[in-house]
Amino acid sequence: MLAIALSVATSCTLQAQTSPQGPASNPTTPSSTTATSTTPLTSASGEYLIEPEDVLDLYVYDVPELSREYLVNSAGNVTVPLLPKPIQAAGLSPDQLARALEQSFRQSGSLSRPQITVTVKQTKRSVVTVDGAVKTPQSVPVIGRTKLLAVLSQCGGLADDAGGTAMITRGPLAPRDSQQQGGTPASIITVDLKKLGDGVDLASQVDVWPGDRISVEHAGVFYVMGEVNHPGGFGLKSAQEQVTVLQALAIAGDTTSVAKKDKAVIIRKDAAAPNGRREIALNLTAIIAGRSTDNTLQANDILYVPASGGKKAAHAITQTVQTVAGTAGTAVIYRY
Repeated sequence: MLAIALSVATSCTLQAQTSPQGPASNPTTPSSTTATSTTPLTSASGEYLIEPEDVLDLYVYDVPELSREYLVNSAGNVTVPLLPKPIQAAGLSPDQLARALEQSFRQSGSLSRPQITVTVKQTKRSVVTVDGAVKTPQSVPVIGRTKLLAVLSQCGGLADDAGGTAMITRGPLAPRDSQQQGGTPASIITVDLKKLGDGVDLASQVDVWPGDRISVEHAGVFYVMGEVNHPGGFGLKSAQEQVTVLQALAIAGDTTSVAKKDKAVIIRKDAAAPNGRREIALNLTAIIAGRSTDNTLQANDILYVPASGGKKAAHAITQTVQTVAGTAGTAVIYRY
């Protein structure tokens, strides 16, 4: 009788996608619990809520004819053979939908003791987008609540010029959950990345949801070149950090004995200037003595200290700019 009923009901089934098997499951140990993520969620507040156009993997224990993929239609309903009417799926967690389906099967008399598992296989909002200062900016597939640190790890971690904070722009799923818990949903939150690795700090427990966007700020890099003891690029600790000329010299190990301190220069990008850069003359001797302002460096600035007695300072500056520009993508950035 079940086979005959199925053949009739299947002809009027809408939105169902064929699948040769249900989700992987042990047929000898049926379970009515629901997996909504590669990492099982343990609290109701962490469960994913089904939305229209989600693809669901439905497994009915001992009824392989019903176990396959189903598409939630634009109205939020899913139609399953043997049930007299579509079931509202949108707004329910997979576990709640499984219980609703079991009840509908019992009420219709189609199955006396149904045991059903529902898994969200695909959702249009099944990714967290990560951009900015990470090694591999990308869209990371997730289903349900996921830890921020886990998402960043899938992007290869932070880039060398990453700043100290990340901005999380919330998608529609996280605010809905916050409202259910009685909290006030925030559309954008700021996370201190320096505390992510600290297991006892709350920042390491920040959650992200499908549809969220994570933007890791670029702290920026400044360069100290020429007659200094440790020339190279140095990463700022955050986008807000300010480093003065004297601080930069100290970080670079101070000037050498042949440095021409009164002819130092800051090379700064400027689209309105010739060759796309402008030069700010510095007298390091006057700055050290307090007779001149200690300028503040900006991200991507080059502090160049020439050698005394040099007759080709302009040529040396040009070579320095070309060297920095040519190696910016592969140069080692020092932390201090």
